[in-house]
Amino acid sequence: MEIQQIQQMLALVSLLMGGLLIGIIYNAYRIVKQQTLLYFIYGLFTLIVGIAFADIVSILTPDAFVILWSTVFSRLVVIIGLGVMTYGVLRG
Repeated sequence: MEIQQIQQMLALVSLLMGGLLIGIIYNAYRIVKQQTLLYFIYGLFTLIVGIAFADIVSILTPDAFVILWSTVFSRLVVIIGLGVMTYGVLRG
């Protein structure tokens, strides 16, 4: 039980730290106006949501079936986020 609570607290910390990082990168985007940074922000947002999604769902519902599928969905969102970040970087 304690491990699950620690995991949920760390998921919330990950969301907060990710939000802070997105804000910092967005301020850089406003200065330089490069599309690469905008794609990178979109990918980073998707990545952060994907990382914390399964833990947030486990906070909201105790149903094991929903938690299992939220984990699968979370991994898919992480893959999409990494793909968008890679596209933004390779785009230059």
